[in-house]
Amino acid sequence: MLQLLRLIPLILLLSAEGFIPTSNVHSKITVMLSSTETNSDANVEEVDVIVVGAGFGGLSCGALTSKYGLKTVCLEAHDTAGGVAHSFSRYSSASKEIPFRFDSGPSLITGLSEKSTNPLRQVLDAVGTAEDVDWKKYDGWLIHDYADGKALKMTAGDNGAFERAIEEKAGPESRKAFEKFKSEILGKGGLAEVSAYIPPFALRGGVGTVVSIFQYLLKLMSIGTKGLLLTGPFSNTMKLYGMEDPFLRKWFDYLAFALSGVDASNTQGAPIAYMMSDLHKKDAVLDYPMGGMDSLIQALIKGMEKHGGELRLNSRVNRFLFESESTKACCIGVELADGTQIKARRGVVSNAPLWNYARILKDSVDLKDPRSAPTQAYHEIQNQADDMSLTRSFMHLHLGIPKDGLPDLECHHSVLNFDHPVTDEQNMSIISIPTVFDESLAPKGYHVVHAYTAASDSFDEWLPFQEETGKVGASPNSGTSQEYNKKEGYEEFKAQKAEALWKAVECVIPDVRERAKRPGSIVMIGSPLTHRRYNQRYKGTYGPGINPGKEVWELAGATTPIENLYACGDTSFPGIGLPGVAGSGTIAANTIAPIGAQLALMRELKEMKALQ
Repeated sequence: MLQLLRLIPLILLLSAEGFIPTSNVHSKITVMLSSTETNSDANVEEVDVIVVGAGFGGLSCGALTSKYGLKTVCLEAHDTAGGVAHSFSRYSSASKEIPFRFDSGPSLITGLSEKSTNPLRQVLDAVGTAEDVDWKKYDGWLIHDYADGKALKMTAGDNGAFERAIEEKAGPESRKAFEKFKSEILGKGGLAEVSAYIPPFALRGGVGTVVSIFQYLLKLMSIGTKGLLLTGPFSNTMKLYGMEDPFLRKWFDYLAFALSGVDASNTQGAPIAYMMSDLHKKDAVLDYPMGGMDSLIQALIKGMEKHGGELRLNSRVNRFLFESESTKACCIGVELADGTQIKARRGVVSNAPLWNYARILKDSVDLKDPRSAPTQAYHEIQNQADDMSLTRSFMHLHLGIPKDGLPDLECHHSVLNFDHPVTDEQNMSIISIPTVFDESLAPKGYHVVHAYTAASDSFDEWLPFQEETGKVGASPNSGTSQEYNKKEGYEEFKAQKAEALWKAVECVIPDVRERAKRPGSIVMIGSPLTHRRYNQRYKGTYGPGINPGKEVWELAGATTPIENLYACGDTSFPGIGLPGVAGSGTIAANTIAPIGAQLALMRELKEMKALQ
């Protein structure tokens, strides 16, 4: 009994909701719009669920609410789905028929080509489109170290190749230290196994979690004190198991930073332990979706549409609509930029980051009435947004270059100086060359290259080039959102800041600059302002940072202070990364769905051997 009591904080973290009940029935409709009038009924439609934003979190949520039999519409302001991981095309004189296809975000993936504990794979299994993606399985990526000019290959699996690479890079003592630490983390009942005990499919908002998680109660109890390691910084895990090797501590800082934009002292133990399992378990592989990340996005969209859901692009939400009650604000729908109102019988889910939906809320309430429930709820959410720290932004370099004369290349690379902190400005660049696996992503004879600085560029130094409008993420479809390109000095500063990326790519393709000047080549440089505009990211941020006085993220769950307004995405539990945002979308969908439907879907997935 004492052990169960000690687990109560972990249960609260998993539900992450503060025991807020969910109401599914509206007894009256009183719409509040700031400085506007309610539209005529002819311009109003009604669905069960509205999802605001078609990032991976929103698409996961929308696909699952559709699977649960709820009439769902997913609204996306951009002209393409996928959020920060969307794909886009550009043509050049190399071909008028075949474009260059670029991924805008992450493309290094594990745990998706087969049934696994990856929450995104479980969503795809649930909606029946997991087999629609054709996967290229491969064994690892290269890490180039400026400090000694050597490259280290991170080889997945348990064949000893990575351990041998560690020995060659840092010596036999480093290899022994890694093997000992890996055995602790990946051993029976170790942190890696424990990190996957409770799937997001077992979670929901409010007290209902007690019912949905009950079948995992024994596993939950067996977590014991490891719960503190899972929710605390990974540096605590390294300290507990005596990981003092200098190179390996830098290695885990690198892994943590690649995951979360902060080092191991500020990244929770759970995602790093989970990643260690994905990388080092028997027969582990990495997965690349043929056709690029868009094929994965399309699988989620197909899963949503297969069950009656609908995705609408170019559909910017201007306001949330409220039913005003004396003690509680209740969201009943949204109003789009064109004035269309859509009512939601069961709930509205915001896939927008916390800073963005706080701004939408500000436009949705009457600030002249500070005592109204929606206004009070807005201030509470705005305070949460103000209190949430941000990680830094990115520089991007997208290239389409001739590949003649190049040797066989690895698809993925990281370039950094291990003698410097991984968190230093522009220290780490990540490079993807997906045409290594899929030649269809470019005209014949060309490679696609995407390089970016990993959450290590300041946004503030770009502010002189754009007047701050107060709006979060100007529409990517609006020509006026590109005014910063015309500011004096912008192009020169952009070229200066992109130099780190050119140098990184030169570690892989030494003559890349010459190739980029040839006819048919494409060169596109994106700044933090570009990242803000196209990805709708407040200050171009990668995601939530660590608040002052805290060691790790403290993220809210699916419910919000506003009844029937829910949240998912990287500013919601579990956090950043494709598995994390898919998990948050799953939890939001579960919270809206009847608990009986959630339990039935869990049984269905277990029968498919798709759920632990």
